[in-house]
Amino acid sequence: MIKLIRIDHRLMHGQVVFAWTKSQGIERIIIIDNATAKDDFKKMSLKLSKPADVKLSLFSVDQAIERISKIKALKDNTMIIFSNVKETHDFVQAFGSVPEINYGGIQDRPGASRFSNAIFLTPDEVQWSKEMKDMGINLYMQQIPTAKRESLNAKI
Repeated sequence: MIKLIRIDHRLMHGQVVFAWTKSQGIERIIIIDNATAKDDFKKMSLKLSKPADVKLSLFSVDQAIERISKIKALKDNTMIIFSNVKETHDFVQAFGSVPEINYGGIQDRPGASRFSNAIFLTPDEVQWSKEMKDMGINLYMQQIPTAKRESLNAKI
């Protein structure tokens, strides 16, 4: 049961580990990130930083797409975390029906425009976001569960 899909360039950190897992009753975190899937040190670090009572899976986008039927069949309250808009877009296109995506943190880079304190999108990321919006997905910006939820759909 997917409770939350989040884009955050930091992947798993204090806000995810403490605020989001508690507020959503998360039992499993799936990180879908091509770079992390190839980096044994990063994978080990993430496994060490997860809450003891939460299961963690790490996949590349292609590995996750191969496992879509298993992901859809999960009974655990699940949070899926991506580090970037492109990989989120690619997975969601293959996955199908997703009601909403939380944009939690996307760092500032050259050519990116500011959409909130923590969300900076390049023109390509805006386009991929528009495509997800056109799929009927509610895109919203919210760093922590107690913060105000702000619509990204209205800004792109």
